[in-house]
Amino acid sequence: MAVTSGPCPNCGGSIEFRAGSSLSLVCKYCKHVVVRTDRDLRNLGRVADVTFGDTALAPGDRGTFRGRSFSIEGRLVLQHPQGGTWEEYYALFDGRNPAWISEAQGYWQVVTAAPVPAPPLAALRPQLPVQLGQGVFVVQEKNEGTFLSGEGELPFAATPGTRRIFVDLSGPQGSWASIDYGDGQSAPQVFVGVQTSFAEFQVQQRGGDRPVAAVKTQSIKCPNCGGDLPVLSPGSERMACKYCNAISDVKLQQVVAQQAQAREGPSIELGRRGVVPVADAKGVYNVEWTVLGYMERSTGSPGSDDWFGWQEYLLYNAQHGYRWLVFDEGNFLLVTPLAAGDVDASRAPVFVNHRNLHFQRRNAQQARVDYVVGEFYWKVAVGESVWAEDYVHGREVVSSERTETEVSWSHSVVIPTAVVTQAFGYQPKASQYGAAVVGGGGGANGLVGLIVVIVVVLVFAGVACGSCGDDGTSSSSSSSSTGGIYTTSGGIRSGSSSGGGFGGK
Repeated sequence: MAVTSGPCPNCGGSIEFRAGSSLSLVCKYCKHVVVRTDRDLRNLGRVADVTFGDTALAPGDRGTFRGRSFSIEGRLVLQHPQGGTWEEYYALFDGRNPAWISEAQGYWQVVTAAPVPAPPLAALRPQLPVQLGQGVFVVQEKNEGTFLSGEGELPFAATPGTRRIFVDLSGPQGSWASIDYGDGQSAPQVFVGVQTSFAEFQVQQRGGDRPVAAVKTQSIKCPNCGGDLPVLSPGSERMACKYCNAISDVKLQQVVAQQAQAREGPSIELGRRGVVPVADAKGVYNVEWTVLGYMERSTGSPGSDDWFGWQEYLLYNAQHGYRWLVFDEGNFLLVTPLAAGDVDASRAPVFVNHRNLHFQRRNAQQARVDYVVGEFYWKVAVGESVWAEDYVHGREVVSSERTETEVSWSHSVVIPTAVVTQAFGYQPKASQYGAAVVGGGGGANGLVGLIVVIVVVLVFAGVACGSCGDDGTSSSSSSSSTGGIYTTSGGIRSGSSSGGGFGGK
């Protein structure tokens, strides 16, 4: 039942507000933002024409999340300063409690307004611990977003082009927070909730007025050579053509960069699907992953003794998001993104603490992208670089990648080459990227590899159920050395879509 209805002040079309907490909506006929006052309906201007992502949620959807009912009332499309866009969803829980749902790099955030004071914006920086109410959170990103487009109802006057400064923070055990500082002049608002995977959302009713995305998820034509390119993930931003090496924007279907140097194809075929029987840092295993993209990264000066490179494969699962498979110094590592709040970095750069284990720093360097092929969830560019640090405990690695505005953490564990071959049809090819170092540990194969798999599964099965103790992790640590691991471990790249921070402001 509508709480307010009337004609659109721009086109005259019939519009109605269904949520009592909504202040504005985007007219579905003319795409103008209409704000309601206590007297009339007013026009705030037209939103940009953008293609909505082929996402798992849309206005009109209804379902349950952790036993509570929710409905999606509206969504925003926001512009990231580095060119990407992301979407946020205005939701009502139990028919009356406003919340915001957002997605970034395959993980989902659900937050609600919290009556706690926000710290001064100028005092915040990536990796800084912040007290918000009864919880301590770690700054993960400090950036800004611009309201680009939207649809449905929203709880604020969504003027197109509005700029908002946000800070995203993560805490232990999946807790999440976002602070909206508006344009820097208004009072900030704090939102607190959780970070999860889409597997926890049970969508029972799909909205009937879904927009049709112009970019289909099956394939696109390379704008440079016309080759057919499969698009395997709805969150893909960039596609590097395997035929001509041109890098294109998936949504715009325009070439944005060229890679002149031809290279041999990756050792794992892009689009290959396989099941990894090794638990990752989230306790996920025995699910099917799709190989989306491949990149070569390096550190040090090319041609010098301090140069070394490694290979990274981007994996995707619709329910569990993204992972990385990294090949470095003859070893494969399964890489899982971590929230900044999962890592105690108060003693860095000496060591960091994760799951009550001390990870000693192994190396620190500037890591850059040298070559890409396939699709990626951020606007990847050859030459982009981040400051990367690796911390090692036994055969586990915790890594960070940092820019001025964002810090990203990940966890890696060595897996046998035989497992990768079985899952994805790995075919070794000669390459200076990821080649084994003379005297290094090499890949884990045969009986030794089987032992490593068993140990890893046992350790992370304990992590998944929250009962991992010192005995279990010590077994993994003492079973082998680091094996010459130097990897920067993949991780979430800077310049990717934000995890949120705009909604509700």
